[in-house]
Amino acid sequence: MDRRPLSSEAKGILAAFVGRIVLYAALIHGVYVLFFWAVGAPLLVWVNLGSLLVFAAVRYLLRLRRLRLAVTLLWLENLPFVAFGTLMLGWNSGFHYALVLIVPLVALTGSRRQVAGFTSLLLLLLLALEVLQREIGPLAPIPASQLILLNWFNLAILVLVLSVLTTLFRRKIADAERSLLALATADPLTGLHNRHYFEKAWSLAWAQQRRAKGTLCLLMVDLDHFKQLNDTHGHQAGDRMLIECGRIFGEAVRDIDTLARWGGEEFALLLPGANLSQSMVVAERMRVGIEALVVIHQGTELRCTASVGLTEMLPADTLDQMIMRADQALYTSKMAGRNCVHSV
Repeated sequence: MDRRPLSSEAKGILAAFVGRIVLYAALIHGVYVLFFWAVGAPLLVWVNLGSLLVFAAVRYLLRLRRLRLAVTLLWLENLPFVAFGTLMLGWNSGFHYALVLIVPLVALTGSRRQVAGFTSLLLLLLLALEVLQREIGPLAPIPASQLILLNWFNLAILVLVLSVLTTLFRRKIADAERSLLALATADPLTGLHNRHYFEKAWSLAWAQQRRAKGTLCLLMVDLDHFKQLNDTHGHQAGDRMLIECGRIFGEAVRDIDTLARWGGEEFALLLPGANLSQSMVVAERMRVGIEALVVIHQGTELRCTASVGLTEMLPADTLDQMIMRADQALYTSKMAGRNCVHSV
């Protein structure tokens, strides 16, 4: 059974990987052209010039997003080139090292059947080349000193290219890890932290403030009449309002604070080291910012207000207890007419 098709992101990474290999291969074959011209092997010069034309075609296919076809063309160039170079100059020329670079490309882009077929073909080719070399030797031998130089050049190229491409993949893996971490800890709409991140941040802040005998405040914000805004103007308008409110909240807090979208139209803020009166100033700044906010959606001015509930950490508090008290304070703000701040 074939594997799942690659995602567009994975194809982009692999295309960059193949593009790097093609670029390095073109540079290497350019060196081969000069080398074989210098040692008087015109047939090998023409063979390498042909390889350069194939690499140009591979680059064109990559621009067309034809990744699998590009890789197929690459290994169709590689196998005959290795076979021809080995037959002409012998096993000690080191041309077979180039086959190593093709194996991971086929494994990453091909189906299981294609990988199995390529692997079988590769092993048969290597076996045939070894048998022929033992029987007939190189068809166009070059001096031993030049052969040693060519072998070490091919070996050095293999090590260098593998090192560079491994570094490229390592960087791509690190980027993917950062993206996954962002997805796991950030709200996709507002870009703020999500509830999962907030809970972990509270545990860390609670432990730090307990050790330092400091203070910790938790603030819950709810946008007033948000459902009515959604029902009247549509969910796109509601999303736009959430994004802008998140931006206003972010501008009102410190770098050490943790701001998160708690869920729906509700936001949570953690203020380590701040007491109740200091946190009240922040809460009021957030409330005023939302009150002054005007969002233009499809030519219509949208406005919103926010109700805020605030509480300060007690010695034996859990997160659930702090949230419960902050929700009580938020409920008081709602009952007091909304667009205000209360604490418990």
